[in-house]
Amino acid sequence: MLVAEFVVEAAVLQRTLSAFPDIRLTHEAQYLTADGTVRLFFRMAGVDPATFESTLESDPTVTNARRIDRTDSTALYRVDFTVEGRAKSTFPRWAIDDVVLLEATGTPDGWRIRMRVPDRETLLEYREAYSTRGCSFALQSLSLDQSGGDGLELYLSPSQRDALVSAYELGYFEIPRRISQEELGVELGISAQSVSERLRRAVSSLVESLLGR
Repeated sequence: MLVAEFVVEAAVLQRTLSAFPDIRLTHEAQYLTADGTVRLFFRMAGVDPATFESTLESDPTVTNARRIDRTDSTALYRVDFTVEGRAKSTFPRWAIDDVVLLEATGTPDGWRIRMRVPDRETLLEYREAYSTRGCSFALQSLSLDQSGGDGLELYLSPSQRDALVSAYELGYFEIPRRISQEELGVELGISAQSVSERLRRAVSSLVESLLGR
């Protein structure tokens, strides 16, 4: 898995965000109601709630705004997406693309989003989804997800990964070797020739990924 951080402009609540230079919206939750409405919860900071709510009422991307809670410095809101809001949202693609929203913060510059995505191809498809919705997409960073796994599954098949990891852990790459190709094959339950082929393909795939080819 990869973790992508990007900024999206002209998306949901952009008109409201553009109205206040110090505003900050923090995504709290988002889901579909029983009737198919997209419902968003966010926390607002940097603007007087009454002033914010006056502008929020005229935002064409949301409706049914309701203040849920308030602290000294923030206020929690619930809104429903309008038809225009749904048209600009990529929320329906989350389940299709197996992406996970990690964090989303709205400012006058747009929404800064951190999202876990399966691979680069999915990220490109996701970027295209924003483009077709008339929203700009600016990638800020892309890194391996360190919360689980070693990231090798992005470049190697399961059999190649197993062969490479076993070879490393059992000392195949040490000088002198602590295990022969034949012995490694026994550990993996494959022939020595298959070990050689899997290791060559694994190393080739990793080198190609490092060189960006």
